Amino acid sequence: MPANLPAEAERALAKYQVARTIEEKIRALEEALSLIPDHKGTEKLRGRIKRRIAELRREAERKASLRAVRRDYFHVPKEGAAQVVLIGAANSGKSSLLRALTNARPQVTHYPLTTTTPVPGMMLYDGVEIQLVELPAILTEDLEETQFTNRSIGFSKNADLILIILNGARDPASQLEKILEIYDESGVSFRRKRCEIEIEKKDSGGIRLVVFGSIRGDVKEVEDLLRSIGIRNAVVKVRGEASIEDFEEAVIREMIHKRALIAVNKIDQAAPGALDDVRSIAGEIPVVAVSAERGAGLDDLRKAIFESLNLMRIYTRKAGATSDKPIILPRNSTVKDLAEVIHKDFAERMKYARVWGRSVKVQGQRVGPDHVLEDGDIVEIKI
Repeated sequence: MPANLPAEAERALAKYQVARTIEEKIRALEEALSLIPDHKGTEKLRGRIKRRIAELRREAERKASLRAVRRDYFHVPKEGAAQVVLIGAANSGKSSLLRALTNARPQVTHYPLTTTTPVPGMMLYDGVEIQLVELPAILTEDLEETQFTNRSIGFSKNADLILIILNGARDPASQLEKILEIYDESGVSFRRKRCEIEIEKKDSGGIRLVVFGSIRGDVKEVEDLLRSIGIRNAVVKVRGEASIEDFEEAVIREMIHKRALIAVNKIDQAAPGALDDVRSIAGEIPVVAVSAERGAGLDDLRKAIFESLNLMRIYTRKAGATSDKPIILPRNSTVKDLAEVIHKDFAERMKYARVWGRSVKVQGQRVGPDHVLEDGDIVEIKI
């Protein structure tokens, strides 16, 4: 981020910070872009502003399409332990996979764009109910955006996991590149979040950085970035390892981070090397090879879905009897978290717990409320 932006560009970026409507934000960013010199030092900033403008335009289109529809057929209430959306190009096999993994019976045809509204189903994995929702295709077979692109992307932003389905028989790497491009333009990142940046604006006191971790780069560069877009008095809390690019994303692009998983369907029809090409593009996103038609890889996919959701199953024990149905918690939850899910008063009254499973060295070990549990643990809480 250059520290010597023209004053007019700084004022335009400051307008963006206080803008309330999407239209006002677009105008402010377009004005700033026209005033920022185009050279090596401004390349990244100009790129982020262009992507942010694209994100805002897409969001404006999505909201316009919602206003045009009286009844929202895209609303599906969340059920089960988590909601996972199936998204991809036409004829990638989303409906076939939904049928294979759940109790849903969507229409399966060889014609493109058969699915026009979200179709939910419930997948059972080792006693855990996980809701899968097939969304209308966001791309045609020729990788052009469809009439459903904005609405399907918007729906997926609220899901717990985005399951990207690729047609292994039709250049899956190109499909993935286009899907990732659309999500990037929509302000969604699938890379692991390295840091949390919280900016609390103040009336005075200048810029004060409170770092719980580290900042890669020059702190003055961060301060210059914030001042250039109109943030002159603020407490900035940083958790984790942050770079100047992370600060730019936080204050300009406003990216959200989502969990994702890739399923390459019709793998039996894929060209040699196609799976390796997908993995090279996927980066941190896990990739599973499947065939819905032949039933290949479905168990691996079920397991990958559960693991990608970062959940764990905890069984409770009382008077020597262990419950058949697990309580589902986020990974790294503690005994206290478990007790609060059972009942708030239970958590306040508990004295200790006994645990059987992978989180303890001795089975039946006595532990306190801060003990971190692992998947499959059995817990008996004493009050």
